[in-house]
Amino acid sequence: MLFSCRSAAPFHVACQEISLSYPPHHGHYRSQPPVVPGQPAPQYRQHGYPPPQSAPPPPPMMMQPPMVVAVAPTSGLAVTSLVFGLIGFFGGFCFFGIPCAIAVVLGHLAIRETRSGERGGHGMAIAGLILGYFLIIPAIIVIAMGGFGAVLGSVSP
Repeated sequence: MLFSCRSAAPFHVACQEISLSYPPHHGHYRSQPPVVPGQPAPQYRQHGYPPPQSAPPPPPMMMQPPMVVAVAPTSGLAVTSLVFGLIGFFGGFCFFGIPCAIAVVLGHLAIRETRSGERGGHGMAIAGLILGYFLIIPAIIVIAMGGFGAVLGSVSP
């Protein structure tokens, strides 16, 4: 129902019902019952449509079997090389470079062991080698310079 209202005087409002024309009935629309002034509005029912329903339940979850991946066992030599490389790196010359020498030897053995892929830990072996050589190469250079200095110092007049 639509109403058109206007104020005639202060605190007095006059309203008038407006009727609307609907499109012609083509078979799939239900015509609306006429509105009679002074009577209650008719209750609307939707004939031909089922009552609203909730959404269908989701399909059951399909559990996938757990995926088992075979991982190559880690090489003990690679782990030991990394550990000795860290001890030598953080211990510096306090241990006279012995852990670094052990890290280098074990690192080379671990690389040979992990190259085929049957054992894991190739990255740890490389890290052990790098940490071992990080201290051994400067030690060799210092010893070589000291050795040359001692030899050249005794030869000079």
